[in-house]
Amino acid sequence: MSKSLQEQLLASGVAKPKQAKKAKREKVKRDQAARREGKTPAEKQALADEVARAEAAKRERDRQLNASQKARREAHERDQSVGQIIERNRVKAGAKGEDGVAYSYTIGAKIRRIEVSDAQRRDLADGRLAVVRHREVASLVPRAVAERLQTMIPDQIWLMSKATDEAVDPDDPYAAYQVPDDLMW
Repeated sequence: MSKSLQEQLLASGVAKPKQAKKAKREKVKRDQAARREGKTPAEKQALADEVARAEAAKRERDRQLNASQKARREAHERDQSVGQIIERNRVKAGAKGEDGVAYSYTIGAKIRRIEVSDAQRRDLADGRLAVVRHREVASLVPRAVAERLQTMIPDQIWLMSKATDEAVDPDDPYAAYQVPDDLMW
């Protein structure tokens, strides 16, 4: 078997026995200190870095969780306030029977119907009333309330726009055939 480097250096006369003993003592002291402390400085630094990364990741997870909880809470509060606004300003839809008329409106890509009186149908066509669909229930509300709700639930409001009545395309081949606002579908 081959000898250790220390033994080879002593045999060739490059190193002295006193130097070998001193090197051995220093190694033993380093090993004992490492055992007492548990880790070398490099290992301690690596452990500290790992702990710092874990704490940063935990803070980021907590921040994201807080943000999602805040968003859910704000959405719930917005939903509650929209419900209260609609409830306070709701116009009772027309009576069923002879006076009632099925009024068709579109929200999203669906055509829906609501039973309204003849006067309410005229108000809807003139833009004085609007249809708001909230929690799967259609309600009639005044135009001012609908415009206020437009910022909160824009895709759930049907409001007759006066701008579409005034804007006429000069190249429209059907310009001579005006469709009345109160057309029954």
